[in-house]
Amino acid sequence: MPTRKSRRVLYLGLLLTAFSFSPAPPAAPPKHSPVAEARYRAALKQFEETWTYYRQSRTNSFLTYYWSRLVLDSQQDLCDTRADHIAALEAHLERMRRLEELVNKVRKLGFAYSTDVGATEYYRLEAERWLEKARAE
Repeated sequence: MPTRKSRRVLYLGLLLTAFSFSPAPPAAPPKHSPVAEARYRAALKQFEETWTYYRQSRTNSFLTYYWSRLVLDSQQDLCDTRADHIAALEAHLERMRRLEELVNKVRKLGFAYSTDVGATEYYRLEAERWLEKARAE
């Protein structure tokens, strides 16, 4: 029959064994690559410049859309959470809404291309669809 002391040693051994299988502490959130952050800042800067040029009739709506997409892509590369991903899509959608609104105003004045009207509607609808899908996941 085991003694009281040997039972304590046995319990202590079992307790130490249980603790040795405990889950590892959660990993630190991934740090963003400096290159990924620089890429995002560069895309955002170029979008802002392109947006300014579009408002001055110095570029076309596609180039504005394209740079917004590059901002979206580089921003999503930095997203760690679903909420971040959705926020990036919402920001792109807002840029497309502003672009569509401006195209429609300029078209009413007779200065925009009619093809820009349909194109910017598509860009907005595309952004709405991506956001719809992301929210449903």
